[in-house]
Amino acid sequence: MKSMNKVFLMGHLGNAPQLTISKSGKPYSRLSIATNQSWLNAEDQWEKKTEWHSVFVWGPLAEKCVHDLSKGSLVFVEGALTYWQVAKDKAYQNAIHGKEVKFLNISKPKDHSFEGVEDTNSLESSTAMENLDNPSPPRNHNAVAHPA
Repeated sequence: MKSMNKVFLMGHLGNAPQLTISKSGKPYSRLSIATNQSWLNAEDQWEKKTEWHSVFVWGPLAEKCVHDLSKGSLVFVEGALTYWQVAKDKAYQNAIHGKEVKFLNISKPKDHSFEGVEDTNSLESSTAMENLDNPSPPRNHNAVAHPA
């Protein structure tokens, strides 16, 4: 049986993404994403918990995120969970490597300078992005023939 490592998150950015260059010269950005959950406790009072997630995006996707996102932006991320150990005696750390980022709201003006950029390393990142504030016109997928 095949295995799967998929993570889906929707949340708000805790701060504006910054572009960083890795030791190997690849651009990346770390997105700090907050997700919330609420529940009724035993005393019928609502409780809320915020979880913070580190998401790393690479290449043109990182550049697009830095350009178009800011603190508080709502995003939907699809990625994979990764673990690593900084040193043998240290605890493992985890992060999500984002493959797709959908921009659910944009607070910066949109610039088209990164559109059409092809990703040369599809295993690390994906340039599949979507601006849901300015969606493209819907395609006609109607399979039913209508009489003229």
